[in-house]
Amino acid sequence: MKPWSRYNTLFCSKQHGWFLYNALSGVMFELDHHHYRIAQSLCNGEPIFPSKNDREFIGTLEENGFLAHWEAEKVKLMALRYQRNAACFSTAYVGLTICPTLACNFGCLYCFEKTQNDATIMSDETMEALMGFIRNHQAAKNLYVIWYGGEPTLAFDVMEKLTSRFLELYPDYDNAVLMTNGYLLDEAKIERLKDLKVSSVQITLDGSEKTHNQRRMLKNGGPTYARILRNMDLLMTSSWQGKCSVRVNVDRSNRHEYFAIHKELLERYMGKNLKVYAGYVKTFLDHVYDHRRGLSLSEWTELMVEGYNTEGIVPRGGFFPESGTHNTCIATSHYGYVIGPKGEMYGCWEDVGQEHMVLGSVHGDKFATNPELIARYGIGTDPHDDAECLECNVFPICGGGCVNKRLRLQQFGEEGLEHCSPFRESLQEYLEAYLNTRHTKQICNAVLGTGTTPSMEKGYRMLQPEKSRAEQGKNPLENLVEKE
Repeated sequence: MKPWSRYNTLFCSKQHGWFLYNALSGVMFELDHHHYRIAQSLCNGEPIFPSKNDREFIGTLEENGFLAHWEAEKVKLMALRYQRNAACFSTAYVGLTICPTLACNFGCLYCFEKTQNDATIMSDETMEALMGFIRNHQAAKNLYVIWYGGEPTLAFDVMEKLTSRFLELYPDYDNAVLMTNGYLLDEAKIERLKDLKVSSVQITLDGSEKTHNQRRMLKNGGPTYARILRNMDLLMTSSWQGKCSVRVNVDRSNRHEYFAIHKELLERYMGKNLKVYAGYVKTFLDHVYDHRRGLSLSEWTELMVEGYNTEGIVPRGGFFPESGTHNTCIATSHYGYVIGPKGEMYGCWEDVGQEHMVLGSVHGDKFATNPELIARYGIGTDPHDDAECLECNVFPICGGGCVNKRLRLQQFGEEGLEHCSPFRESLQEYLEAYLNTRHTKQICNAVLGTGTTPSMEKGYRMLQPEKSRAEQGKNPLENLVEKE
């Protein structure tokens, strides 16, 4: 008989019964008490004498990776690593996060950028150099752009000039993202969004008006909430047909307000293409922001579960942990870059403004002048080289966590960073929450007379959401905005 997989989680839910989940295969079984006892014996390495029906169950466990030799699991991990590398080194997409300026009109307490007072606006010369840089990558079939900063609307004319040039090279270019604090997003700019091919806008509101104004104030300390909300009203009632995402940066000081602002905004813009989600506040160790405000990973899980239990809020991606996470992002992408206003290139938007993290420049013939840092991001952050990760029971669904944090912690020795995903400490809580959402869906289906439930006739049944095949071929850079 094959051994018990290190990626198994066997647990008893007080509300729903007994379950077995494998992070490598992404399969979960519901078990009756008899089959739970068999699984528990297998987990403990105890001798068992299975009946014919029990042997069928054990065979099912082997087929789905719950019983597996380590060598066979390593081959499956190789396949995941291959998929990660294929995504990292793909040249199908050019993904640019462009900072037309690093200047910002806000003075947010937790901002990780150190260049908010840099008033540099991207010059015509740098824009021309950037276009030459893009032409050098024109073998890529698609261009994907995130407008970032600083505050990009302070350099709105740069966005307009560059977009017209992008369309010359990529006539089908139509999927840009604007990350803005929303303060300057007036009617005139909103009318231009369609022509600028902006299909998604992200704005940040950190709770009630009072709390938001204490956290996200103007440089002179002035309030911002009311004006942002007025601008959102203009956006959501305009002819623009894109998606608006509202990020609520959550820590211990405002976590109690997240549910209220989530409900308020969805009710205010009912029927509109709006998404509201919680953002995890991250800073550098020497940041003036009080680190005691930050939520731990377990506290973050508590917030997500509480949000569903009390308000029915399902977090991005749902609660069920999908196997095969690659920990890919713009920092690991061969054709992914963050471009500063002077044409400097970075691997991650959290590196913006830090000289020692510059990868190169769009100026000159040789774009990459720091190949060692490029290699550190692309190869050095590969979690498949981390023995501790490979031994972790949630590795196939965590994928190594945040690339930037992994780099800073493991290669630059920065302290006080958690790069793992919440699954490491709270996998069972996420699975329990998934079971709750599934139970609610079953009740709705029963009332409506739709849907079917897998049979428990054998004493066990497979439970997990159907995987979307349509998502597999998508650009891996498209989900960056809501990941950070």
